[in-house]
Amino acid sequence: MLEKIMNLHILLYCMAAVGALGAIGMLATHLTYRRTLKSTKDVKKLKEKWLNLWKTRDRLLRRMNLLVWIPSLVSTVLLGLSLLLETRLKLSGLPLTYLYVGAAVPITLLLLRYFLDFAYKEELVMDSLADYVEQVRTWVEEVPQAQKDDPVLQEEVIERITASIRQTAATGSHFSKMLSPEEEEIMREIIREFM
Repeated sequence: MLEKIMNLHILLYCMAAVGALGAIGMLATHLTYRRTLKSTKDVKKLKEKWLNLWKTRDRLLRRMNLLVWIPSLVSTVLLGLSLLLETRLKLSGLPLTYLYVGAAVPITLLLLRYFLDFAYKEELVMDSLADYVEQVRTWVEEVPQAQKDDPVLQEEVIERITASIRQTAATGSHFSKMLSPEEEEIMREIIREFM
C-alpha cells in the first residue's frame, strides 16, 4: 500500500493541492476585503463604518495568515513524510519534483501574501476613524463654554466617549482587552484630563 502511494506520487499531488487551496483561499480573502471596502462607502454613519472596517480587517488578516502558514506546514510535513517513506521502503530514490514542490509551496504562498497584502489600506480605516473623531469633537465644540464647565454635561460626554470605546472593545478589535473596570476608570480619568 505504501509503495503504491509512493509510485503514484500521491503525496506530491497532495502538496500541490494544499498549495493551490491556500492560494485560492488568499485570493478569495483579498476579494472579500475589496468588496467590504466598496460596501462601506455607502455607509453614512462614521462610527459604524469604522467599526466594520476595523473588525473585518482584523478577521481577514488572521485568515490570510492562516492560509499561508497552514498549507506551508502541511506541505513541509508531506515532504518529510515522503522522505521518511522513501527511506523506509528503500525505493529507487525520491524524485527532485518533491523537493521543488515542497519548497515552492511556502515560497509562492509567502510571495502571494506579500502582493495581496491589504495592510497598506489601513489608512482608509484610519481616515474613517479620523472622520469619526472629528465628528465627535465638533459635537463637543458645539456645546457653549458655560455648559462645558457643567459637571453633569461633562459626565455625559465622558459616558458617550466611554460607551463608544466599550463598543469598539466588544467587537474583538485591538482594544478588546480594555473591558476591565479598572482600565475603564483610568480611561475616564484620561478623558476628563483631556477635556
